[in-house]
Amino acid sequence: MEAPMIAEQAPASAARRRTSRWAKVALAVGAVGLVAGCAGFRIERQGKDVGKEICDLKNAANAQDAQKDVAKINNDLQDAQRITGVSVNQDVQAANEQISDLQKHVPNGNSALAQQDISVLQRNVEQAIKQTSGHVQRFYQGLAEGLSDCESS
Repeated sequence: MEAPMIAEQAPASAARRRTSRWAKVALAVGAVGLVAGCAGFRIERQGKDVGKEICDLKNAANAQDAQKDVAKINNDLQDAQRITGVSVNQDVQAANEQISDLQKHVPNGNSALAQQDISVLQRNVEQAIKQTSGHVQRFYQGLAEGLSDCESS
């Protein structure tokens, strides 16, 4: 009598192996999706941090503080390029020039020109959001969110 039971167990065991394989495949696909989603959040956060640092630059008390803020901005832009694989400021027309202008205008107390520099950056970032996709677009969306705080400061 034991021989028929073993024969019945063999198909069940094969079915379990197939189910186990599909479960492993589904788990792997889910893990890849989770990692990709986390990378998107990470790059968006990176963009937001750059936007906040630009706001910090706008509010710098002196030339030395402005220089430190520019160094942070450049460092975070390099990190964003490493994460996205693309020079993220290539889509923002003259971003480096605007940041440089902002750095010059802040210590001189020229808040009107500083706000104008921020406005130009915001317009360029909005254009970049429309022209890009994927992680680069997520970076710019975060940057736009970070820059939105500059209007109230």
